[in-house]
Amino acid sequence: MSAKCPKCGKTVYAAEEMSAGPLKWHKTCFKCEACGTRLATGKASRHEDKLYCQQCYLKGMYATKELLN
Repeated sequence: MSAKCPKCGKTVYAAEEMSAGPLKWHKTCFKCEACGTRLATGKASRHEDKLYCQQCYLKGMYATKELLN
């Protein structure tokens, strides 16, 4: 069974997947929730299953830091 994208809820197929931790997103959905910047694998931070660029993540000062490298 294919994973569902946390951003749009649609099925993510291998050819279009981007990963952050155990979750998989579409390439077009793999962007910062705050500023909309497209993210690269290893350059995303996650909080409550939402992605952030490192700058926005640090500005948010989240209690549970899940920096994904």
